[in-house]
Order: sequence, then structure tokens, then C-alpha cells
Amino acid sequence: ASGSSSGAAGRGTPRGGQRKRPQAPIYNGLVNSYEDKNNDFVCPICFDMIEEAYITKCGHSFCCKCIRRSLEENNRCPKCNYVIENPNQIFPNFLLNELILKQRQRLEEKRMKMEQPSGQHWHTIQELLALDQDGLELADVNRMLELLTQKKMQLEAESTVAQHQLLIEFLQQAHRNKQGQLDQLSKELSVLHGDMRHVEVRDCTSLDVGARSRFANRPCAQAVPRSCVNEHESPSLAGGGWQKRHLEYFKMKRVKAKRLPCHGNNSMAARRKKLSAHFDDLEQCYFTCRLSSPSDENKCGQLEEFQDCLAKFTRYSSVRPLATLSYASDIYNGSSIVSSIEFDRDCDYFAIAGVTKKIKVFEYGTVIRDAVDIHYPVIEMTCNSKISCISWSNYHKGILASSDYEGTVILWDGFTGQRTKVFQEHEKRCWSVDFNLMDPKILASGSDDAKVKLWSTHLDNSVACIEAKANVCCVKFSPTSRYHLAFGCADHCVHYYDLRNTKLPVMVFKGHRKAVSYAKFVSGEEIVSASTDSQLKLWSVNKPHCLRSFKGHINEKNFVGLATNGD
Repeated sequence: ASGSSSGAAGRGTPRGGQRKRPQAPIYNGLVNSYEDKNNDFVCPICFDMIEEAYITKCGHSFCCKCIRRSLEENNRCPKCNYVIENPNQIFPNFLLNELILKQRQRLEEKRMKMEQPSGQHWHTIQELLALDQDGLELADVNRMLELLTQKKMQLEAESTVAQHQLLIEFLQQAHRNKQGQLDQLSKELSVLHGDMRHVEVRDCTSLDVGARSRFANRPCAQAVPRSCVNEHESPSLAGGGWQKRHLEYFKMKRVKAKRLPCHGNNSMAARRKKLSAHFDDLEQCYFTCRLSSPSDENKCGQLEEFQDCLAKFTRYSSVRPLATLSYASDIYNGSSIVSSIEFDRDCDYFAIAGVTKKIKVFEYGTVIRDAVDIHYPVIEMTCNSKISCISWSNYHKGILASSDYEGTVILWDGFTGQRTKVFQEHEKRCWSVDFNLMDPKILASGSDDAKVKLWSTHLDNSVACIEAKANVCCVKFSPTSRYHLAFGCADHCVHYYDLRNTKLPVMVFKGHRKAVSYAKFVSGEEIVSASTDSQLKLWSVNKPHCLRSFKGHINEKNFVGLATNGD
């Protein structure tokens, strides 16, 4: 669960002309990524059927040559990383050798049957013809030819029927698929037409008072309601008032468009460009939102929700820096990686921490208002080891927690810089720490020792521990529940737990191809995860499969940070 990624190092051909070791055919965390019926007999090192099976003390079997060659380079089991002190501590696996021998015999028998041209009947005919060729008369040969002709016609008829049956099944399946697509398109078109009518009606009602008064003075206006034609009413039933009012509406829209200032036109052009670039994704989001409820009761609310998302998505076109901070106090310091940046509950202060073993707290307003580029922290705290993560308490404004490379979790007073509590139970590097948003006394930490520990600010020892079976890279509490927690691991998965039952996870989300470096709650029902495979994935806590995948990061050196905050 290291912060570095091997994306850049893995390109090209390795030195010395040696080829890279092939990737494993089965990726842990990917469902049905590879299917092999003989997988029980595959050597985990060479990925071929095991030759002369040998077993290690930890219970894993390999080819004799493969495991001996591996132990010469590294004294650990290639499967579980168990330390094997003596290369001679491997033993023949006689039972597995017998099973492999039987499997090879079955495969050989199957191959022999496949090589035979037409089975037992062909050998019978050959034997019959070889017994006494001179004893066969012309009538016997004719009868044999007649029987063979009848058999040939029967086989051809059966083959034709099978081909026709296969064709009709294909056509039926294709028809069902296209009919389903047509039904879906009809449903989507119906929703689009309804929403377009709804937006037109809403725009009509938003006309200014002067335009409404002009409509009211016309004879046709008496036949049409003030709020324009009802969205369920056909334009043909509304009479001439519909066309006239909409003609007037579009004339007014054209006049308003001409009166827009230049910067407004530029803004709309930028929004349209961004809309066009991401149209497919926005269309998918629209139909996901609108088709979630078949009834029209929530149509207005769903349309308003999508309009709000669309406005927020196209609102910003660029990012500009407000201030620049130097984390390293010494300009000659070779390493000044910032591993964590966190704001307090009111966003008045923010803290930065990293490999310089220092936590620096800055006042946001002062940093933004300063005209100079040199900013000084309000308070500075020093740890004994490199800092991996920090987290502010959502209830107590000045309480700050940190985790470091020695596995220590420390509680700080953010205003005085003093340590209030030190937790030292993790056996390896601690990667993440987080406060419970609903219960301010509880915090959690995840470590390379494959454990997630729960702490209380009032106790010296951990109150619970979750065995993760893999290095824990990140941990995060639910924003709406005091009992639910998610953490990402080096096993490529995101684990979602209910703290009232720490034995089994509520859900395990599989889909990433590398370690999950960050997991955050977008809401109480949705989680977004970031991985060193350069992807972000969106999950629902009620569904095991991924809702959406986001790509774009290159991740050549370090994994990219992830933050979520409302919109």
C-alpha cells in the first residue's frame, strides 16, 4: 500500500533483454475476469500445470523447479509472503502429483477422441470391407450404397434443420434485443417530449409583466389560461392562442438574446462547448435521474435536480490559484511532500502535514488576504515520524488527529500545539485516520498491519479492531450514520462495515485493478474510491457493482489525492 506507483517504471523492455514476468491470469477483486477449469493444478509462478509438485510450510504448492528458483532469489513464499528460512523446507506433495497425473490422462484421452475421424462406426465399416472383398456381389454393394445414401440424406436434413433452428434463434434474439432498445428509446423520447413541454410552459409563466399584459389585451388570450397551455394538453386543442403566444415568446427571447452583453455570450459559448464535450455522460445522468421513478409525481423535482446539476457542471470554466504555501521550512530540503491537507469544521483554519514530520496550521482568511507570497502558520506541531494523514474533529473545533509512518495515532490541541492523547497499537505504518462525524468521541485508523482500529478520545486503548486481511490504505466514516465505515485496501477492494458487527462486511466493492488509495463518502448512500490504477469509481452502498468509472489521471509516480465536499 505504498504511495508510489510503478506506472512509469513498467514501460518498455527491462534491462538485460529479460521479459517482464506475465501478469496473473486471475485478478483478485475482479469478478469473472478469467475462467480456467484446471486452475487448481496451475503453478502460481509459471502459470502452467504443475510439474513435480512440492509444498511449502505455509501450505502452498508449486513446481519443484519454480519454487527452488524463487527461494534462491527471495526467502518468502510467492503466494502469501510467508518467510521460509531454509530452502530445503519444501516437501513433495504426493497426493497433488497423483491428481495431476489423472488430470493429464483425462486430457490425453479427450485429445485422442477428438483426433478420431468418425468414431466406432467408421472402424466397423473398415473391418467389414477388409474381411472379404471378393465375397461381395454387386447387389450387396448397391444395397450398401443405398443405405449410405439414405443415411447421407438423413444427416444432411438434420444438419439443415439444425442450421435453420440456429438461424431462427439468432433472429428471435436479435428481434428481442432491438425491440427492447426500441421500447427504451420510446420511453426516453416520451420523457424528453414531456420535459420539453414542461420547460416551455414554465418559460411562458416566467414572462415579464409587460408581456403578460399584452397577451391579456388580445382576444385569443381569453381562450388560453394565463400560465400557458397545460403540459398534458395538445397544441392543436389550444387553438390559435398557442401559436401566437409562443411566437411572441420566441420573439422576446430573440430580443433578450440581442441585448445580452458580450461577456454573457462568451460565457454561454463556453458553457455550450463544455456541454457538447460531455454530452454523453450528461445524457446518461439525465435518463438515470428521470427514469428512476416511473410516475410523473416527482417529474418537476427530478427535472429541477438535473437542471441544478447541469448549471453547477457548466458554471466554472477555469481554476486560478489564490495563494501558494511552502511546506518545507528549509528551501534546501530535498523532500517536502505534502501528504494531507484538511480544513476544520468551519473552514476557518486548515492544516497541512507530510514527510517533514510537521503539522502546520494556517488561518484561511489571512492567507487569502495577504498580498505577499510568504505565509506563516498560526501554530506548528512536530511528530516523531513522517505524517501520513490528519483529520479535524467535526465537533470540537481545536481537536486534530494525525497518523504517521511508525503506526502512531496522536490527538492534538490545534490551538496550543500540545498532544492530548497518543495511541500506539498499530504494528506497521498507519496510513489513514478519521473522526466519526456523528459521534465526536470515536475515531478510526487504518494501517499496513491489515487492521482498522477504533479509538475513543476518553480511553487509552482501542475499543474495537477489524481484521482486513490486506494492507489498509484509507478509512472513512459515513457522514449520516455513526455505525458505518468504509476503507480501501491493497486487495483492490473497498470494504463497507457496520460497526455493530465487525466480523463480516456489509458489502465488498470489487472492480479496481490496483490498491485503493482513497475512499470518500459523497453522501450517506454513495462512496467514491480512487486507486493507483488511475481510476475513480462511484459505488452505492446497496449495490455490489460499480455505478460509474472516471478515467483521466495518469498516475505515473504517486497516487492522486481525493476530496469531496458537497457539490
